Amino acid sequence: MTHRRMIKIASPTLPLCALLLAACGPSSGGGAGTAGTGSGSAGTSGSAGTTGSAGTTGSAGTTGSAGTTGGASGPGAGGSSAGATGSAGSGSAGSGSGGSGTGGSGTGGSAGSAGATGSGGSAGASGAAGAAGGRGGSGGASGGAGGRGGSSTAGTGGSTAGTSGGGTGGATACAPPTAAPPSGNDAVVGSLIQFNDNGGWCWYQDERAVVDKAGNKLVIASTASGGTRNGTNEVTVYDMTTNMGKTLKLPSTLPTTNVDDHNSPALLVRPDGKYMAMWSGHRVDCITRSSIFDGTAWGTEKKTDWSGWGCPWPTAATNMVTYSNPWYIGSSIFAAVRSVGTSPGILTSTDNGGNWSYYGRLTTTVQMGYVAGYYKYWGDNTSRIDFVGTEGHPRDVDNNLWHGYIQDGKVYNSAGTVVDQSLMDASASSSDGKDISAYTKVFATGTTIKGVRLEHAWNHDIVRYADGAVAILGQGRVTGSGTDDPDKRAFYARFDGSSWKLTYLVKLGTKLYPDEQDYTGLSAFDPDDPHTIYVSTFFDPRDDTTKSTKREIWRGTTCDNGATFSWTPVTARSTMDNIRPIVPKWDSSHTALLWLRGTYMTAQNYAMKVVGTISTK
Repeated sequence: MTHRRMIKIASPTLPLCALLLAACGPSSGGGAGTAGTGSGSAGTSGSAGTTGSAGTTGSAGTTGSAGTTGGASGPGAGGSSAGATGSAGSGSAGSGSGGSGTGGSGTGGSAGSAGATGSGGSAGASGAAGAAGGRGGSGGASGGAGGRGGSSTAGTGGSTAGTSGGGTGGATACAPPTAAPPSGNDAVVGSLIQFNDNGGWCWYQDERAVVDKAGNKLVIASTASGGTRNGTNEVTVYDMTTNMGKTLKLPSTLPTTNVDDHNSPALLVRPDGKYMAMWSGHRVDCITRSSIFDGTAWGTEKKTDWSGWGCPWPTAATNMVTYSNPWYIGSSIFAAVRSVGTSPGILTSTDNGGNWSYYGRLTTTVQMGYVAGYYKYWGDNTSRIDFVGTEGHPRDVDNNLWHGYIQDGKVYNSAGTVVDQSLMDASASSSDGKDISAYTKVFATGTTIKGVRLEHAWNHDIVRYADGAVAILGQGRVTGSGTDDPDKRAFYARFDGSSWKLTYLVKLGTKLYPDEQDYTGLSAFDPDDPHTIYVSTFFDPRDDTTKSTKREIWRGTTCDNGATFSWTPVTARSTMDNIRPIVPKWDSSHTALLWLRGTYMTAQNYAMKVVGTISTK
């Protein structure tokens, strides 16, 4: 990874510094490892092993084309065929049978000289472990190793993964970053950029930040709390060419006395290069709001009134709209809004957000307590939107987590079985939508992970990687840890094509504030790097015991599709909390890691700065 040097700028033309951590290999599985240098100087003549018949002269490995692609095909943690063949170290085995050489480690003959120049056993294990997202691409570690039968020097197509047989699709490509936070308080790996000096977001709006790749801009939405901008919804457009940012107020009719991080907008980059922001109050009215940015200013607020679709809905006078989550499917935008019966109702726009109409209800889960479930979404902005949902709020319901996706006007479970034949409904009061439990169970309450029994789940993040793999981050309460401030633990889930596999991550620590027992620092995916996640926690995930005084951001690296993680700190010795990390989709060469830094008292009262790092891999 290389770090971009940035200059500081004054807010609201915000300070820039820059960037992040060393990344794993690209999402294609650790990348196309650089080809071996070829002529592995396999086995000078090493004396033969103890059993195999000595090689005669073995013409092997005269050029040893070690690892021409070294595990390049592995899609990494998001994929399934990672580094499957990684033709590591295939410097053809010394044909002298200087040992029966399994994978390059021939057990040479008892006296023979193991072949005059035999370049290691056949196929050098072929990057064998590659299924772990490129981990094995280190194939070549034994390939070109000069056949153990005559343990001569390993050919250059041999043990050095990355430059020879192993290829960068191998172990060296999927490794935790080596950079560490500098000494002193409030340390950050790389240089910290302050994008907004007063802002916050809840975690149920997609997306609070997007990358405009054509314009080379990072676009970040947030809601201010306190000061002269109290309750203001804002969008910062950060130009990554000039390292300058500009923050503008959205033309919102939400009263500024209605401070709430739930109000923060979701964002889309339109095909014409303009930006769309979409937001709602937190159960305060029946209006979904939107605006278009033309490159200079935000346009007049567009109001979409849900009162004609039954708002407020029965059970509580506050059963009005909250959140907005827009994604493209084809040329239309589909936006999920907590609305009808406090389940997600879908608005659609065929003119890039200029006008909206009601489309259908995603689920018809019965409201139990505060709401009928919480949802996170991930779309490819082409053909599909994935979601993960709960039955309710974890203080009201002992939640499971459920997954499904929208495609071709239908709603499917994880396995691709149609659950709802038509997302479109005749009206908001007549829906053939299904209960959330009709979809695929990702996490079952009461599941034990790494010896810890968890229940009352909540969802943090969801992603579908470029290779089609789906992963989810969430949390659960430890059974028996009480209800006032339960012991909360983070976990990772990944769909392997037939079932969901769970991995324990880390303790999350105490609640953010008294009224919300399950509010934590949260976690996030890097949607362009299936090896990488981020977690905000008090605890060091390396031992799950060492505790800091403030919530820190940690980077988790997996080289085996989420079965295990290695951890490195992003922040250290902080004097204030670092919470709610997010990573907007960009590309396999760049990462923007954003989070909130400061003091969070409640969802309606916080003193947070929007900060982050920008890095190249």
